[in-house]
Amino acid sequence: MLAEAALGPWAPLVKMTPVAVLAGLVLRAPGSRARRVAGFGLLVGALADAAIEFSFLGGLATFLVAHLLYIAAFVLVESRPRLARLLPVALWAILALPVLVNHAGALAAPVLVYGIVIFTMIWRAAAACESVGWNAGMIGLAGAMLFGLSDTLLGYARFVAPPVLASDLLIMATYWGGQGLLAASFLKRE
Repeated sequence: MLAEAALGPWAPLVKMTPVAVLAGLVLRAPGSRARRVAGFGLLVGALADAAIEFSFLGGLATFLVAHLLYIAAFVLVESRPRLARLLPVALWAILALPVLVNHAGALAAPVLVYGIVIFTMIWRAAAACESVGWNAGMIGLAGAMLFGLSDTLLGYARFVAPPVLASDLLIMATYWGGQGLLAASFLKRE
């Protein structure tokens, strides 16, 4: 990616700093168990930003842990399944995952597992919308969707087609925007 080439050895630190700051804000705020779990999700996400610079598979595994923490945080907010909210997320997954998995080669299985987990996170964000009030809920859902969009774009650029000139910028903007909105939604809750 162009950003890594420009940043050199500083790339891991630069990429992880914004999310680490968000994690600190969420973890320092008083609040519920869901807020703490989401804060740890952000912290693990910051570590994943660095890990992915050294190993794609290691970064993928670390981000998977972050998504599992986000899922747990959203389930703490709303434990009911809200299956109707799964339908649009499932449609996105049905369209995106086969394309990414079929082009991922040796990484097909990890990409499939990761994809299922991130789409589950988006669904659980949608399920939690009204349980915390539509304002915080919609902010969290928008964050989850931006994170999913970022990963869909990253997977497409990595496995399917060569990245276009602005793909790095778009991937990072949607990623940081998603993490920022996830943090904001958990700071607004309660």
